[in-house]
Order: sequence, then C-alpha cells, then structure tokens
Amino acid sequence: MVWSMKLPRPGAVRVLSFICAIAWLWSWYTMYLEIHRWKHVTRSLRFNPGPPIPGTIIRPRPGLPLKALYACSIGAPTVLVGTIIAATARARRHSIAR
Repeated sequence: MVWSMKLPRPGAVRVLSFICAIAWLWSWYTMYLEIHRWKHVTRSLRFNPGPPIPGTIIRPRPGLPLKALYACSIGAPTVLVGTIIAATARARRHSIAR
C-alpha cells in the first residue's frame, strides 16, 4: 500500500518561509530592543515590570503586544524549519517518483 501524502506546493512553501523569516528577524530585533533599550524584559527573557503606580498597589503586567512578541520569537523559527523540512521532503519525494 502506497501512502499518498499531500505535500505543499513549492510556491506556498516559498511564501510561508519568506513570511516566517521576516517575522523571525522582526521579533528578535524587537526583543533586543525590549531587553537593551526599553528594559521591559530581562536578559533571561522574564518580564521586568516597573514600580507600581504611586498611591496604588497595581502592578504592571505584560500586555498582548509583548505576549505576541514572545509567541512570534518562538513560533517563527519553528514554522520556518518546518517549511524547510516540508520543501525538502517534497523535493525528495518528487525526485524519487521520476
């Protein structure tokens, strides 16, 4: 029995890998700025809140943009590697079928 696995088209893989590469570069550059310029994140990638607002006990928490930055800085390289593996599998399967 031959398994027919539907592999992604080369154009789709190329576009997805380009988008992931751009997202990876953007997220890591922004994380660099968060650590060294804005100081919202420590070098160990922990959120570094400032002091509470005077007269209250409200502590700052990371917002959606910072959470999205964490997800993108981890997810973009993972998806990029996955697309490269998918493209390699497609090329190998396509060359074996010939």
